[in-house]
Amino acid sequence: MNQGSPANHSGSSLACTMRAVVLHEFSKPFVIEQVDRPETEPDEVLIETRTCGICCTDIHMQDGVAYVPELPYIPGHEPAGVVVEVGGDVNDVFVGDRVVPYLFITDGDELHKDPRHAPSATVKHIIGTSIPGGFAEYFKAPARNLLKLPPNIPFESGGLVSCAIITAVHALHRSRAAAGETAIVIGIGGIGIVEIQILAAKGCRVIAIGRTPEDLDLARHAGADLAVTAEQSAKIMSFTGGNGADLAFDLVGIASTMKTCVDLLRVRGRLIIIGEEDECPPINTIQIAQRELEILGSRNGGIDDAREAIELMTRGVVTPRIDRVMPLEQFNEAMDYMRSGKARGRVVIRVKDD
Repeated sequence: MNQGSPANHSGSSLACTMRAVVLHEFSKPFVIEQVDRPETEPDEVLIETRTCGICCTDIHMQDGVAYVPELPYIPGHEPAGVVVEVGGDVNDVFVGDRVVPYLFITDGDELHKDPRHAPSATVKHIIGTSIPGGFAEYFKAPARNLLKLPPNIPFESGGLVSCAIITAVHALHRSRAAAGETAIVIGIGGIGIVEIQILAAKGCRVIAIGRTPEDLDLARHAGADLAVTAEQSAKIMSFTGGNGADLAFDLVGIASTMKTCVDLLRVRGRLIIIGEEDECPPINTIQIAQRELEILGSRNGGIDDAREAIELMTRGVVTPRIDRVMPLEQFNEAMDYMRSGKARGRVVIRVKDD
């Protein structure tokens, strides 16, 4: 095959069906079954999936409490794979390319009008949410949504660009973090570890708040200057000279973690909320007003954030923590493990060997 020009494999030896993880009923186990392989439009690309990471959002979607999909649906929004077919209008993606997708699908140039923010009003679909995702042998995406994955980045890590890593990069920009500032990261999971790494690379002093000794060890290894539990807040205040932190990144998003962040911020500190939970935490408006605190929401990111995520991985600044890699056949076991709270980093599903 000539790699210097796009090729369309429609009608080739690819099977018409594929194995996929499918949810037919909320709060029930997923089923692995044969489904029709996606058919590409002229501007789309078909990717053979190698790996796909599991995110907490996948749990919320299985329970029908967030990003509620239309059933049946195929999840998976952290996939990586190899291009096996390109549409007739595609001239910059080639068969054999290693790629990861940018999840938010819009019309044409809308994707690039504000490349540091995830589109909102203009989003037509989100891969793994409103259209089939990466827990299947194949998935499709518009060519304009694809990012080339350098050969030095394994598929297992590369797929995390689409959610875990882009989210951490975007939150860094939302926070306006500067070298020399002190930043708290609460929630030492797949995103939290990356947040620590990029804050440390930025020149910030990083305080990690975790639940277990294992969390704290991971945080220190990722570059945290201080790693403590929430009950050790006195150590944090001592570390900051009694002033509190400039920034706090809440990767959990529940009442107790938000309170911890607010309590530990300095005057005019900034709280960046990344974690999402369906609850309404009490807010001490006296603290917020009197100390002039800023509260910023941060979700996923723009396509430029995804490009930056790949560049940071290529340079070795970011190395996402992968707890374990499991085969597609053990998908429900992998989801149960994620629910248990024992995972230290991402759990990744291997759909096909290299």
